[in-house]
Amino acid sequence: MPITFKQLKTLEDLNPCASLQEAVWKFNKSDIIPPRFMLVVHKHGGFAMGAFDGDLMIGFVFGVAAIHYGRPSQHSHMLAVLPEYRDHNIGFKLKVAQSENALNRNIDLITWAFDPLQSRNAHLNINKLGVITCSYDINLYGEETSSKLHSGLGTDRLLAEWWLASDKVKSIIDEHTHDTVKIPHAKGININRADRDDQGLLVPEEPNLSLTDDVLLLEIPDDIDKMKDSNIQAAQRWRELIQKAFLNYFDAGYYVNSLQVEREGDTRRTYYVLERLSKPYKPMTSY
Repeated sequence: MPITFKQLKTLEDLNPCASLQEAVWKFNKSDIIPPRFMLVVHKHGGFAMGAFDGDLMIGFVFGVAAIHYGRPSQHSHMLAVLPEYRDHNIGFKLKVAQSENALNRNIDLITWAFDPLQSRNAHLNINKLGVITCSYDINLYGEETSSKLHSGLGTDRLLAEWWLASDKVKSIIDEHTHDTVKIPHAKGININRADRDDQGLLVPEEPNLSLTDDVLLLEIPDDIDKMKDSNIQAAQRWRELIQKAFLNYFDAGYYVNSLQVEREGDTRRTYYVLERLSKPYKPMTSY
């Protein structure tokens, strides 16, 4: 049966979102956003859409009305897809539907927060959707939540800015031009190709915070969840060093415009590509 998509506008529509939050993030009731609140948000400028396999909701996206740079925008607070339905472009299709709805309401900016150490989510956001980011929040939701996914590494987040009317985003969404491209002549902030531990996991390296090149690469582990399970101390060290690097280079006027992914046999290497802004950051419709 094909996956279908439907905007969620009533309490009956929104009720399955509660159980989906529990299934995806293992939240307890204190962290679950109640469907009644989601209904109020929808009625006052928010947005919710579900993905369905028959009558079963298998994913949803939920956004709230927001103001960024003094202009109306939307903050996409949740995107959830059941584990068994991942890797089928469902999250991507939910985000595209969200963007179409926003543009129909003359909203050209959607933001959301994402974990800087989750490489596959970063690939979706940056390479498949075309977001940029130049803002880093330490423990946006506190040191931990009721979800096991948020235990041990805090809740540091990058802020995605999705400029829907930009040439970049329109090209990526309309033409599906989201293949990763190797950036030539980029200087590595923390790259050490030799050091892996006895389990094959990358050993974190102190970042160089004095680089001034126009394009820089910041490496992250390809599978931070695997690292958490096998070596929580190494994962915590990665968090500390990535946090330090992002805060330093964002303050110095860099932003993330793409993600570079390389394959080394059966492993992957994942790098944020930071580019220096030629002038102070301001909202853009083309970049």
